[in-house]
Amino acid sequence: MDDKIEYKQCLNCGSSLSGNYCSNCGQSSSVDRISFRDTLSDFFSASFALEGPLMRTIKLMIVNPGKLCREFLEGRRKRYYKPVAFFILLTAIYIILRSWLDYNPVEENMRSFDNSNLEDLSLLKQAGLFMFRYINNFLFLLVLGIALSFKLFFRKHYRLAEYIAVGFFVGGIYILFGTFSMILNHFTVLSLQSLHLLFLIIYITISSISLFKSRSFRCISKSVLVGIFSLIIYMSLAFGLSIVMVLFK
Repeated sequence: MDDKIEYKQCLNCGSSLSGNYCSNCGQSSSVDRISFRDTLSDFFSASFALEGPLMRTIKLMIVNPGKLCREFLEGRRKRYYKPVAFFILLTAIYIILRSWLDYNPVEENMRSFDNSNLEDLSLLKQAGLFMFRYINNFLFLLVLGIALSFKLFFRKHYRLAEYIAVGFFVGGIYILFGTFSMILNHFTVLSLQSLHLLFLIIYITISSISLFKSRSFRCISKSVLVGIFSLIIYMSLAFGLSIVMVLFK
């Protein structure tokens, strides 16, 4: 049975149709009934095609992050994955793979505390352990830390909301690094766990220098501070939230 139906008017915008596609919005004049196969096909072709938005975004965020961020903030957005969706998708992939691999990088470090009475520890120590165990749940705070740091040291260039978009892109690559590190650690004896925070500072610094297209001492110095302060703000916010969570646990 053929589920494809031809329409005289566009179902998306209501414009009259005179060809295979709507001249107003670009939607096809023939629409199939939705199936699981088509839904999955559309998702993978749009996201993971070699020249698709996701792969293009990842590639440019690795080789020239500043160019991508500048183009996106200047309005050239169709060719790239949207920053929030980019961050959420890579986070979801990380979580799914972590569950599939049964990967828990802090399990060994936490085992000794599981056998002790946490109530005997001070509030600050309990909060520190809570943050350490659930640090991956605070990744949105990393985006905020990056944005606030950029606004602090490069206040006049972009608005805070624009820096938040940059933070989602940068945070997504940090999650991608964590995903690669997890896979490497699971299948080999190598581990990049101790390099995560160092990678974050270096990558933010490089992204900042690339974003502002300057290799002056002033720009480089401020970019290094952006990387350091991003980490400080991120950890401070995560620790503060951990204290609140422990208090009301």
